[in-house]
Amino acid sequence: MAKNVMAITKGHETNEQKAIRQQALNEVKNAPMVAANPPTFLDEVAKAEYKRLIVLLADGIGALDENILASYCATYSAIVACQKAINADGVVMTENKINPAVKQMDALTKTLRSLANDLGLTPQARLKMAWNNAKQEDNSDPFKALVK
Repeated sequence: MAKNVMAITKGHETNEQKAIRQQALNEVKNAPMVAANPPTFLDEVAKAEYKRLIVLLADGIGALDENILASYCATYSAIVACQKAINADGVVMTENKINPAVKQMDALTKTLRSLANDLGLTPQARLKMAWNNAKQEDNSDPFKALVK
């Protein structure tokens, strides 16, 4: 997850661990942002997807995530190409053989799902991120809720 990798915690944290985690979060948040222009090696479909996602991800993606984003976009483009091949030739080709694009598309879809999860593009990843953000609130003072 580009935005809150360091937010994931398990079990109780000491104040020192919380401080270290917060410092790591600040370093991630202050990291250089990803380039607005897509890498030149991407094809037109992948570049369009890159530009679309940059706007949606806005401040949630840093320069260190650029390779994951580029891989996601390249994989998306390959899936589009497979779908075009399936649309043109059908799922079953001559001699009752399955179109190779079907098998390739299946593998690419699994890769895309994994990359989407890494980038926080799936509902489950976004829910996990929101859950971790909620858990980050300072709950060390048991009387804090009473003062509100």
